[in-house]
Amino acid sequence: MTHDNMPAYGLWGLVALNSAIFIAFAFSFFKPQTTRDWRSFSA
Repeated sequence: MTHDNMPAYGLWGLVALNSAIFIAFAFSFFKPQTTRDWRSFSA
């Protein structure tokens, strides 16, 4: 049995790291202050 066609389910740490980097990058450009800003951030 080879591992060539096995799904890569063990990469959740990498997913969390990439998400954290992207969120930090987004917050560096836009720092929401009001409720309307937060609402537009999720849309």
